[in-house]
Amino acid sequence: MHGPASASTLTYPEISSIFAEVFHYTGPLTRATSPDDVGRWDSLQHIALIRTLETTFSIRLSIDEMMEIRSVGDIETVLRRHGV
Repeated sequence: MHGPASASTLTYPEISSIFAEVFHYTGPLTRATSPDDVGRWDSLQHIALIRTLETTFSIRLSIDEMMEIRSVGDIETVLRRHGV
């Protein structure tokens, strides 16, 4: 990547493939992308998202962290907290 990362640039490019796998979502992703933007991001698919994040990044999320994730930016914040 060239130049400074903008607010819309994802720190973790794996998130795009995770969203394609879990939600069949291939639209643009930004830190602000939330369940309002992704039609299949409901409570059941949120569990699938959490499991895929845990598997992909070899981490375990707490219940609080699972609840904290309400956007792509929240995912990145949690991942950074886990040091990945």
